[in-house]
Amino acid sequence: MKQTRSFVSIISIFFVLALLVLAGCSVQEKGAAPLKLGFTGPLTGDAASIGIPDREAVQLAVEEFNAKSPKKIEVVYEDDRCEPKLGTTAVQKLMSQDKVPAIIGPLCSAVLLSSAPMLEEAKVIALSYGATNPKIKDAGDYIFRVTPSDAGQGKKGAEMAKTQVVAKVAVIYRNDDWGVGLKDVFTTEAKNLGLDVVAVEAVEPGSNDARTQLTKIKEADPELIYMPVFPAETPTVLKQAKELGFTIPMLGADASKDDAAIQAAGDAAEGLVVTLPGVPDSPEKESFTAKFKAKYNKEPSAYTYEAWDAANILLNACAATDCTGTGIKDYLYKLGMYRGASGTFQFDANGEVEKSYDIFEVKDGKFVKK
Repeated sequence: MKQTRSFVSIISIFFVLALLVLAGCSVQEKGAAPLKLGFTGPLTGDAASIGIPDREAVQLAVEEFNAKSPKKIEVVYEDDRCEPKLGTTAVQKLMSQDKVPAIIGPLCSAVLLSSAPMLEEAKVIALSYGATNPKIKDAGDYIFRVTPSDAGQGKKGAEMAKTQVVAKVAVIYRNDDWGVGLKDVFTTEAKNLGLDVVAVEAVEPGSNDARTQLTKIKEADPELIYMPVFPAETPTVLKQAKELGFTIPMLGADASKDDAAIQAAGDAAEGLVVTLPGVPDSPEKESFTAKFKAKYNKEPSAYTYEAWDAANILLNACAATDCTGTGIKDYLYKLGMYRGASGTFQFDANGEVEKSYDIFEVKDGKFVKK
């Protein structure tokens, strides 16, 4: 009997010790430092009106995730101003100093293309919420985006130009990877549709003078101008085109869908038509819009929906995996169809998604969906 009791006592002691060890492990997990993800986008500079709401959407996603998940995640935010040199420095800092396995962003094509080689070498994920240059498709296995390639947006712009029953078109574009990509696709597609591209002019990022370029365009006598430029250049192009006597249709791209830019352009913006990756009505869109407005007292802007989706996808990936670059990569390729605020999509073998495009027109100083 004594031997039996002693055996039972020993078992009991081991059981209690095991519980204490498990309890200790649990306490350690709760007190452990949070996992880190990175964010890079234009928080200052000529695209800050896009980047700041995107950061706010990401922060909202992180707060919601941490409120309900046993894994806690912190996002380290870096400002790249949509400038390749600053952007590569920001990405390098996130990788080497902050040791992040994945980055939400970059927003801008020039930054993503310049930093893609180092991301690929380090096996760190970039999930962009706004970079659209067609070359990104071949940037590497660790490069993903929740926005469609400008191979689609440039084609959509050319098709819209064709519907205007015009024969001659001109292009004035922002001289960076994003603007060049759209210019190239648009001009190719316009020619394929039988349109005559009579002038192509570049404006430098942030430029406040486009008179020389617009004067050359005026001499070519186009019937429509395609203008893939950023919010910083949008008022300049529109106001100076009006000053030079242009009365022809102006067709812009996604970056020109910016309320502040249109307000700055004043009457010169009236009638501007822009294309933007589509955000169809859905319960997910409605839910996010309500949360964003409640927290920030404003409407989501261009690419805010995509930033929210990118953040949630990476947060969920970290919750479901070991939160390493390779683990997240495998998760993304196997994700399947994702229903988000920006729409329903799936990553293909190149980390690309397919989406439709929305069309907006400025009427009485405001964007109206067509």
